[in-house]
Amino acid sequence: MTGYGNRGMTFESLIEYANKRYRHEEKAMVEKQHTLCKPIRDRTGRIASAKYEEKATVDFMGRIGAIPVAFEAKHCATDKIDLKRVEEHQRDFLQDWTKDEGTIGFVLVSFELAAVYLIPWAYWQAALEARAKKSKETVAFAPMKTEWRTTGKASIRRDELPPEWEVRIGGTTGLDYLATVRQLWRI
Repeated sequence: MTGYGNRGMTFESLIEYANKRYRHEEKAMVEKQHTLCKPIRDRTGRIASAKYEEKATVDFMGRIGAIPVAFEAKHCATDKIDLKRVEEHQRDFLQDWTKDEGTIGFVLVSFELAAVYLIPWAYWQAALEARAKKSKETVAFAPMKTEWRTTGKASIRRDELPPEWEVRIGGTTGLDYLATVRQLWRI
């Protein structure tokens, strides 16, 4: 039986497989960003555990052609994701990353490993701001030209997301998030 933590690893493994396929097909080069760890040794000198030396930025970074891309991957065991799942340092990074026109940032969310959605960072940020103001707003951003009504809630349910944000599972890449990126950012 797969534990909850292992499901997140399964999701990241799917993404890493897709990234290998994209690189092999020369469509994109996106890599997992590893967090630096310092080994902690027991009195015999063997590694007993490890501690993180610093916080990671986001899970994946790279480029699609010449376009810089960065994204965080999150797995949920239910049909909703809490906006706080993207930690403050990751939010700050994605906010800074997407300030420059021509960069792409998003959160890739697996709902129960049954459906995957690509949530553009601009929308995630708008949902956070609506939550802080406890308001509901309709937001639209270029180049996606998609409108989405924020809920003002602390979480986003799968059925509240636009269908064009869903990522196809299967095919040669296993998880074709690049097709969704190309559709949303018109590249």
